Amino acid sequence: MSLTIQQIITDAKKLAGRLKERDSVANFLLAETHAINKKIDAMKQFQEEVDQLNEVAKQKPHSQLISNIQKENRHLREIQQENRELKSALEDYQYTLEHIMTKYREHTNKQIYKTRIDFKALQDKRYQIIIQQQAEKIQEMAAIMEKAALLDENRDLKFEEILGQLQTENKGLREVLHTFHKVNINTEDKNIQTDS
Repeated sequence: MSLTIQQIITDAKKLAGRLKERDSVANFLLAETHAINKKIDAMKQFQEEVDQLNEVAKQKPHSQLISNIQKENRHLREIQQENRELKSALEDYQYTLEHIMTKYREHTNKQIYKTRIDFKALQDKRYQIIIQQQAEKIQEMAAIMEKAALLDENRDLKFEEILGQLQTENKGLREVLHTFHKVNINTEDKNIQTDS
């Protein structure tokens, strides 16, 4: 399943929208947490003021003060529980956001990797073309050398043939010359004999 750039952009826009929603939820949770912290601080301050008033005015019955303190303690526990739940929700939000961003980065990296130019394959093709060209040149040179060897062999055969003809002719001429020389010597001998 191939993804187009348009699909990636659409997915990125959806993720950005989700991130904005989660961001607004996180901002709301942070605002709530701050408000609760302020309430806790106000309650602590109230408790301190109550303690000071109790010290100043020891006329109030202790049972009423204890019941008020218990109510405040229950209220503080509820606020603390709510605070823990808000922190847990914030951690879940951060974990989800990190998970989404990790998936987005992986997806984007895969798409970038798919669109990369494979320089090694191009280089291999270039080497194959060069090797093929060299092989063609070598074949041409081998054909030329074969022709040259045939021509050289034909020339050697012609040379040997001509040499054989010349040797035969030379031999024939020597015989003729030798015969002529004998005839000349015999004629000279006869002429000498006749002269004397």
